[in-house]
Amino acid sequence: MHKPISLSGWKRPAGIVLVLIIVLELGFLLLNDKKSMPDLEPNKSANKSVWLENDDVLLYLETISQLQNHDMYLAADRNNGQLIQDSLKYLAERIDPFAAYLTASEFINWKQAQGDDYIGIGMEIVKNQAGQVICLPYPGTPAEKAGIHNGDQLLSIANEAVQGRSILAIGALARGAVNTDITLSIQNRNGEQKTLSLTRSAIAFDSVTLSRLDTFPVIKISAFTPDTPAKLKKLLATVDNAKPLVIDLRGNAGGEFSAAVDAAKLFLSEHKTISAIKTKQTTENYPSDNSRINTSRLFLWQDAGTASSAEVFIAALTRNQRATSLGKNSFGKGSRQEILQLSDGSALFITTGLLQTPDGEFFDGKGLAPDANLAANNPKTSDYLLKLKELLQDKSKITNTDKQ
Repeated sequence: MHKPISLSGWKRPAGIVLVLIIVLELGFLLLNDKKSMPDLEPNKSANKSVWLENDDVLLYLETISQLQNHDMYLAADRNNGQLIQDSLKYLAERIDPFAAYLTASEFINWKQAQGDDYIGIGMEIVKNQAGQVICLPYPGTPAEKAGIHNGDQLLSIANEAVQGRSILAIGALARGAVNTDITLSIQNRNGEQKTLSLTRSAIAFDSVTLSRLDTFPVIKISAFTPDTPAKLKKLLATVDNAKPLVIDLRGNAGGEFSAAVDAAKLFLSEHKTISAIKTKQTTENYPSDNSRINTSRLFLWQDAGTASSAEVFIAALTRNQRATSLGKNSFGKGSRQEILQLSDGSALFITTGLLQTPDGEFFDGKGLAPDANLAANNPKTSDYLLKLKELLQDKSKITNTDKQ
């Protein structure tokens, strides 16, 4: 769960590093890629005198002092600074289910874990609304080969329980030197627990592939990486626009936000809304341009492991009446997280934006329902193929009106 998974492509405010999840989109950045983090400059704009004139701030400091001086349950070695750090961690996590406060030393350790000498195991991680850490492995990676499936819950990593830890801290634990081993404890959807030993290795897989299923061309997008749009464009040039086309997004945990946007542009006429990101200050819209090269009847395959940027791609095409989706409800990772470094070198990892579909719907935490739902809990490829043929027989259920 959500390395970079980068939902990059957003404008980067001064002093802010985008950590994409999301999803996202964080797991790919933290568990996967060899990404070096830029040095962040602390926020020096805080006016200390103004804060010290605030009665609420003074009351907070007074409370910390009284606890330190008089509370018998407070360990003697806990000083005021540690109490404040503990309270900031608690506050951030109470306000935002994805948030975390990192002390200066924790933030340094996290940045070091993003260096080129560290490598991961090939999966994203994301916290759900219940605080559980959910695994979203990429195909052909150590995580998938070890038997980790989309939706499995991560219980511990490197013999450290993940409960109560931030996504950043968990991701840093997962990364290490190439060819070193790491132990994970996993619980699957049936409640069965298992302990796995994985070897960290370089992750390399083709994000876009073309195959044929029955008589249908099927383009599988495993993740949205920076080169996905170019690879997709190349494959689309070999496809007959007069025939139905399947784009398989099952198990696609997300990736680069900008890559998903650029990929969607290949199918949409100009001036269509692809996605929007709502922040406290504004709403950023991402429209289509004149990049369209494909006019096939499109069918998008999705499942519970389809998340983040993959959901952006699906919403862009289905809500613009360009494609018909079928499968199961998607994961529901529709938020953007960023790191804001504070004046003492500590950092906040918080949600700064929520993704919207072209028609303004928020899907974070609930996912996207398919246009055609498959009844089976875990439908097989044969179930998708059968439903596709049914839809082609009943053309009234096919959405593809964007013919401009």
